[in-house]
Amino acid sequence: MNAQSPVPVIGPVLSAETFDRFRVLIHRTTGISVRDGKQILIANRLRRRLVSLGLPGYEQYYELLLTAGHEELRHFIDAVSTNETYFYREGNHFASLAAVVLPDLFRTHQRITIWSAGCSTGEEVYTLRIVADEAARAAGGREVRIIGTDISTTVITRAREGIYGPRAVHLVPAAALAKHFQPLEEGLYQVSRALRDSVEFRVHNLFKDRPPAEGINIIFCRNVMIYFDKETQEKLVDHIFADAIDPEGYLFIGHSESLSGFTRRFTYASLLKAPIYRRRQEAAA
Repeated sequence: MNAQSPVPVIGPVLSAETFDRFRVLIHRTTGISVRDGKQILIANRLRRRLVSLGLPGYEQYYELLLTAGHEELRHFIDAVSTNETYFYREGNHFASLAAVVLPDLFRTHQRITIWSAGCSTGEEVYTLRIVADEAARAAGGREVRIIGTDISTTVITRAREGIYGPRAVHLVPAAALAKHFQPLEEGLYQVSRALRDSVEFRVHNLFKDRPPAEGINIIFCRNVMIYFDKETQEKLVDHIFADAIDPEGYLFIGHSESLSGFTRRFTYASLLKAPIYRRRQEAAA
């Protein structure tokens, strides 16, 4: 067998030095820590921006980001952000929300605010709306405000449109699918206008913008902190979230995440084996 020739690299090459510069910029602007070994991933994600702007290489794009202002930085953040989710993901979170968390809060609150931090394309927000409305009706009627935020303008636009493929809706119960979704062509579904109008979506930077509301009762921040280093996680949880959440509030994180070992302001709630935390009462002081 003849040895194959190396596959030539087509287009600009992202050098290790420029990759490290991008890593610093990504961390500074988004809080995301890009690990070693992600050089090809970042190069592939940024290549479209080079082509769109007519730039010869990644070095020129990096220099542009330092001077171009907000507009290109928005495209940069969209390119490097990871967004992958679906309806009813990690379902025991929603089971806990409906069976324990919302009934507990409804006993003392007529109005509940839920913040989906890092909401991506909106599947989590719409799932929260469906589950919260059912729980509110069971409690005799309560008001639940739901706000979804993400750093990516692109995914917030998609969330507001509410159009999803079959993989995104594969866990939606048949009754909910029939009630809240309109079938489109090519196997797509669109969330009903009533459901879209009942939630809020905002472009939001967790580390630079103020929380979207005061006295938030429930925060969902799932599968977001896995992209942050420990120092950034602690800043987000023990300062930003702890200050934004109600003294009796709940924090939901992803199943692959944990606050063990660094949080001083939240304690594990252990509800239906879901990773849910409550703000420590002493934090109110």
